[in-house]
Amino acid sequence: MKKGHGLKRALPVVGRSELELLPTGALLARLKRLRWCEDGPECSDLLPDEIALVSGQILFKCDPHWQTAYSDVKEVLATRDHIERKIG
Repeated sequence: MKKGHGLKRALPVVGRSELELLPTGALLARLKRLRWCEDGPECSDLLPDEIALVSGQILFKCDPHWQTAYSDVKEVLATRDHIERKIG
């Protein structure tokens, strides 16, 4: 089940330079939240008036900012050291 509902799903637009300052855990959390975004307003349970309240933030994958935000997070994560998970 997705965490956050309604307008709590909206993500602020964050520049690449700001992403590079975030710890890896925060980047992974942002990536997860970006993946949770709905495809578009037609798939949403939000009303048009509610959607208008978060203009300038990322709410749907069809938003042009979503693709940029997603690729930026992936690129910044690719520069981080990979640590193997401990099993057991």
